[in-house]
Amino acid sequence: MSLLAFADQTTDLSQALSGSHQHLLVLLSLLIAILAAHTGFNFGQLMRSTQSHNIRRLWHGLGAIALGGGVWAMHFSGMMAYELPVEVNYQLGITLVSIVPAILAAAVILHVVALPQLHWRSIGLGGIFMGAGIGMMHYTGMAAMVLQAERLYRLDLFIASVLVAVVLATLALAVRPLLRPFVAQDEILKLLSAVVMGLAIASMHYLAMHATLYLPTETIQGLSGTSISKSTLGALAVMVAVALLLIASVAVWMRQRLHRVERVSDQSERLALLWSQRMQRISERVPGLVYQFKRSSDGHFTFPYASESIRDFYQISPQQAALDASGVMDVIHPDDREGMLLSIERSAATLSPWHYEYRVLDQQGNSRWVFGNSVPEQEADGISWYGFITDITERKAADETIHRLAYYDELTGLFNRKKILLCLQELIQDMKQSQHFAAVIYLDLDDFKRLNDTLGHQAGDQLLLQVANRIALEMPATTFCARLSSDEFAVVLGRLPAVPALARDIAGQQAAQLLQLLQRPFSISGHQYSGSVSIGVYTFSAPEQADECLKRADLAMSYAKQAGGNEVRFFLPGMLTEVEQRFVLQQAISQALAQQQFCLFYQPQLNHAGQVVGVEALIRWQHPERGMIAPAYFIPLAEESEQIEAIGRWVLQQGCQQLQGWQRDPLLAGLSVSINISVRQFYQPDFVDLLTGLLRYYQVNPAQMTLELTESLVLRDLDDAVHRMQQLKALGVRFAMDDFGTGYSSLSYLSRLPFDEVKIDQYFVRQSEHGEKTRDWAIVEAIIGIANTFGMALVAEGVETEAQHQLLLASGCHYFQGYLFARPLAVADFEHWLRRR
Repeated sequence: MSLLAFADQTTDLSQALSGSHQHLLVLLSLLIAILAAHTGFNFGQLMRSTQSHNIRRLWHGLGAIALGGGVWAMHFSGMMAYELPVEVNYQLGITLVSIVPAILAAAVILHVVALPQLHWRSIGLGGIFMGAGIGMMHYTGMAAMVLQAERLYRLDLFIASVLVAVVLATLALAVRPLLRPFVAQDEILKLLSAVVMGLAIASMHYLAMHATLYLPTETIQGLSGTSISKSTLGALAVMVAVALLLIASVAVWMRQRLHRVERVSDQSERLALLWSQRMQRISERVPGLVYQFKRSSDGHFTFPYASESIRDFYQISPQQAALDASGVMDVIHPDDREGMLLSIERSAATLSPWHYEYRVLDQQGNSRWVFGNSVPEQEADGISWYGFITDITERKAADETIHRLAYYDELTGLFNRKKILLCLQELIQDMKQSQHFAAVIYLDLDDFKRLNDTLGHQAGDQLLLQVANRIALEMPATTFCARLSSDEFAVVLGRLPAVPALARDIAGQQAAQLLQLLQRPFSISGHQYSGSVSIGVYTFSAPEQADECLKRADLAMSYAKQAGGNEVRFFLPGMLTEVEQRFVLQQAISQALAQQQFCLFYQPQLNHAGQVVGVEALIRWQHPERGMIAPAYFIPLAEESEQIEAIGRWVLQQGCQQLQGWQRDPLLAGLSVSINISVRQFYQPDFVDLLTGLLRYYQVNPAQMTLELTESLVLRDLDDAVHRMQQLKALGVRFAMDDFGTGYSSLSYLSRLPFDEVKIDQYFVRQSEHGEKTRDWAIVEAIIGIANTFGMALVAEGVETEAQHQLLLASGCHYFQGYLFARPLAVADFEHWLRRR
């Protein structure tokens, strides 16, 4: 008899033994489960209340044993309540082992219960572990049965029993956060949680019992070894449960008593400490000036006691200060004198502690910051303050440094993002009282990364400093300037005219001035550097959120950058709409895969004799509302959201599946399939293993699979790209360089890359209509010569006219793809087209 065996369609259910439950024992098992859960939650409460890690571990262990033992006892109490027409015994070893998953699950759930704040993730994970632990305990315990019957499980009820345990255990953990707004008493919440947890334990058991089928056999079934009878085990389980729960209850009671004693002791200690502080209010102060300052009823100031440090702070001796302290006021900074006297008056009026920071002057007139802290007491002839004064000059300097780091860019000295947002918010608040307009100008340096990569980060810092200086010097004094990130700056213009068109013109003039200003050459590390900048402008009048203003100017800047850079663009409402639409479409991409909205179209590739030798697989999105969406629109969105990896896996799987299907048709069996690979997909750590697994699973000839890579893809990490390509080529996979001739480095790197074919970009193919003498056609002839030199096949894509076809054919190109032959077709249309040829 195995641990888990499930009934199938061939199982004769009519032969199953019929059992029954004794209701009183069922009720007893449920009470054991609830009591075990309540005890476990008590231990969780104790874990939260203690600060000692060792005591916490002790409560954790005892609680796990109590709750896990209760689950175990409930199970075997329930088994004792179940009567079968055959004798049932239990293998002792597996019976004892079955308590282990219950204790482990209890340990997990007590860890969750003891958390200071319950989060839904913790609740869900705790419910899953507890439900799984109850299930493992139950079915392990069931495996201990020794009887003259074969034990099988109904799969649907087996799954349902575990799910019920998980759901109810999760609900038990969720009682406290869900009902806390409505139920204030912790004991009620704990009891409700215990009842739900007990139901989880019992429900799983009895639903699992309904899932169990007992088919009579001629021999005894079960694990070998020492066995005990059902009644003995049931009685033992009840005694163990009662003993565990009694011990746990006593331990909880004792800990609660101890906790109350500790609270009383803590209160006594705090009271004693308070009296001690009052008795030693001077002696235990920190180093500095320790003093008793007194203001008599006639307004006379003295220091009845002052440590020697008073000489350093106020240039007066303790003896002089004890007689007359009026001279102390002379060394307090004039700007702080009045404020300090007012603070003393407030402390005297309310007898509240006195805290004040102020400056004192030395004999040379230099100032330093000090902090005064004291407690007043009413006396018969006036008020006395007991306290200390410390030097906080270094702390104030540190505060200024922290303030500068918090609100200013360390490199350029301009405001940072946090500070410009505060300034912008203050400006917006002022605009509520006026009709003025304001504007945000957002700047991004074009090609800044290339400068860093070529001349180094030190050169990049020099450029940023010079850009910041130009912006700060040339912009009006009323503007706020900030460096927002690596190469992004912002200028905020306030108090623009209340006429929208005029405000827009002024903002546009300032932006144009910045554009012209930053186009002038910079001197970087001995080099003349001429850069460009993309600028976005947002003008507004109605009060808005500061971050929203920056966001809209940033959006306008991104449109300027998309237009090629070195542009000024104003924010338009349509930009937000387009971004929102792109976001919605981006979110829909993940659903498109699940709902099978993507499909592959195939465009044939022909040789010089007009024979179809392969196809290029091109993805299409059949959107239920927008219709057919071209990849040029949704592929960039997928790359931004990293969903391109899932799409790429789907395309590879579909391509392999299609090749497998075509192998059964003699007309289609020899076709190869070309698939475009994205950068993210190609550099995934498991890309080679993924493709290898697909080729083996679908039993596809690797030589019929061609992966199309772009120049930018392979040049991202040339050594890694070569290594991956060689791994796949060892399997037989072919590679094609897509859009050859449009990059910068193809010729210098082509010899290192193991490509099998090269695809001429359709831009050059179109130029063939202008004749063989054009400069672009010379590039095409060079590409053909290079491909022939390296022994690579050459495919011209985008062939649309017969003139292009003939000219390419005459120049030595022997493979073609384009509308002249066929558009990309759905698989059924392609097969029909091919059969007609």
